[in-house]
Amino acid sequence: MATITESLADRLTGGKLTDLQETAVSQSNQIWQLTESLQRLEQVLYSSEWRALSMQADQEFTRAGLKQITELARIMRLKNPVIKRGVKIQRLYVWAQGVNISAANEAINDVVQAFLDDERNRAELTSHQARGERETDLQQDGNLFFRFHVNAVSGRIRLSTIDPQEVDDIICNPEDKREPWFYKRAWVQKDLDGGTKQHAVYYPDWRFTPRNRSGYQEKLGNGRIDWETPVYHVAVNRVGRFGVSEFYAANDWALAYKSFLEQLASVWQALARWAAKLTVPGGKRGVAAAKAKLNTTLGNTLGEETNPPPVTGATFISGEGVDLQPFRTAGATMSAEDGRRLLLMSIMDFGFPETFFGDASVGSLATAKSLDRPTELLIMDRQALWKGILGDIIGYQLLWAVKAPQGPLAGLGTAVREPDGDQTHERIDWNQDIDPTVTVAFPSIIQHDIKETVGAIIDAQTMSGRSEGAGIPLETAVRRLISELGIDDVDAVMEIWTAEQEERQARADEMAARVAATPPTPAPNNDSGDGEFDDTAAQEAEMIWNRQVTAVSDLLVELKETIGANGHS
Repeated sequence: MATITESLADRLTGGKLTDLQETAVSQSNQIWQLTESLQRLEQVLYSSEWRALSMQADQEFTRAGLKQITELARIMRLKNPVIKRGVKIQRLYVWAQGVNISAANEAINDVVQAFLDDERNRAELTSHQARGERETDLQQDGNLFFRFHVNAVSGRIRLSTIDPQEVDDIICNPEDKREPWFYKRAWVQKDLDGGTKQHAVYYPDWRFTPRNRSGYQEKLGNGRIDWETPVYHVAVNRVGRFGVSEFYAANDWALAYKSFLEQLASVWQALARWAAKLTVPGGKRGVAAAKAKLNTTLGNTLGEETNPPPVTGATFISGEGVDLQPFRTAGATMSAEDGRRLLLMSIMDFGFPETFFGDASVGSLATAKSLDRPTELLIMDRQALWKGILGDIIGYQLLWAVKAPQGPLAGLGTAVREPDGDQTHERIDWNQDIDPTVTVAFPSIIQHDIKETVGAIIDAQTMSGRSEGAGIPLETAVRRLISELGIDDVDAVMEIWTAEQEERQARADEMAARVAATPPTPAPNNDSGDGEFDDTAAQEAEMIWNRQVTAVSDLLVELKETIGANGHS
């Protein structure tokens, strides 16, 4: 029956059915091979072809591929010295000198400092150790996911982080793939009794505030939506929705450099195996006698000691006519310096010169005390990124401090919701007399002469010692001066300085009030008989007032002179 059907089909198609079948089978095999190849690429640890090919021609790493890249990056950061050194250098330049965060308004600054001093926030971000760890995570994983735990009554916000390996997907606005709406987290939770449970939760993006929350749960499917803990996502080296390890391009070259040094060490180890060569007559019997002679540190007359002597290498013993020669390396010019190009390719992705990776021969005093311009800009760019991150997070804290019913800033402004289609955007409408400026300031990344730096700050405030007060604000100058002197707790010193300033001002105001309340004293008549008043007290009060007004500026000038006289640098 099948033969008759095939014969009839051949007649209807003009005998081309067989060709069509073969073509279909061939294409099916090609599709299978392509699918198999893509799966193989996903499984190869060091592959550079982790791409998801979809009908929409999206070019993006698959989530499984990204997770493998992240696992490789975590191993390389811990085990490979070149990668570990590059990551550590950037961490040191960005965070080793700390950061100064303050607000111009006293009430706002109290909220900012309370947020920074919260023990949970310190563990996640605001302590020195946590900031360095987050910088390392960002270089290593390419992603940071901060969760905001909001107290809707008090406005207090506490931070936690999500392991990027637990984030399976980022759901974006269907009309704008650069606008994230939800983050899908899937993880296995281990209970205290040893049991495990699978969880799947969607967290909204911190800027995603729809007017109506209903309907999203049905669209997302499995997994509940946790509206109370929005997520703030930071991505670097981004490809699509996720970031990629920043030293991903350096991994292969770092492995190649490691392999080169291992092979070089193997050659020298093999050469070190043979310490001497001995040729003896007498055939096998002579070789055995020589071997027995070399296996003892005592003479043959005793005949008891048989332990091998402590030698650094073995001796090749042969009879006449047998020769052993090691591989000659003199003409091959093989040395560790031959791998320098591999090392340069390994460190190129970090953007630091090779002097930072242990090669002092290419450095000098100038390079030791300064940075080349590209490296300086690299660190400044990274610090600017962290300024933005800290500014966003602190801004979100201030928003809740204003809009929460018992928020500490409830009277200083109003939280305004601006409609934008199906969403709303929230912002703070501060009172007119409130300065909401929050400053995130990093110390200079280049080591300057402290005496010159202090002198420049003082000159900027006092207009080179003229004390007219037309320079930068005094408080700004003092804060910058404290930071440059390397004092860690800038805010504590500023509180002491502010209290002293207020005390001086109170004394000056009291003195001015006394002068104003004292009536002028008549003076004796002069030779011409005209009556005059003695203005000595008024002049003295004016002099005291002027001294009080310029006291701080004069103090800064004295500090400058003291530093110059003592020769501090």
